[in-house]
Amino acid sequence: MESVEVLMMKEHERIRQMVREFEKSFNEKKGNLKDVFNKVKWNVEKHFFVEEKAIFSMMEKLLNGEVAEIFDLMKEHGEIIEIIRGIEGLLDSENIPHITGLREKLENHADFEDKIFYPKLDTLLNNQQKEEIIEKAKEIIRG
Repeated sequence: MESVEVLMMKEHERIRQMVREFEKSFNEKKGNLKDVFNKVKWNVEKHFFVEEKAIFSMMEKLLNGEVAEIFDLMKEHGEIIEIIRGIEGLLDSENIPHITGLREKLENHADFEDKIFYPKLDTLLNNQQKEEIIEKAKEIIRG
């Protein structure tokens, strides 16, 4: 059975690849840049939805109110969405954005989840709970 950690690490890598694709597209036409950015934005938002609705809600039940990590991660989600909105505004005004901040914030966020949060979650979950999360996550990821 696939673990939540492995599934989400694959998702993190998929998002990293999209960000790299976005960076590479800076030399291309503006319309394509927006298209590539919209793909990044949509997938980051979808990823956060998976985490917040399928994973964090289960984790909250397991931790019996010890949810400081979840609140911190959700706060980071908000910060990342704000950075994305800023980039979107620059693209709308036809300026080329600097995305170092986005890349670093996403990397730090994924690093904590991959090394600490998801391994911890996989030890707390039983197989039925893991299966429930994985099915919900895959349903959202597939679209």
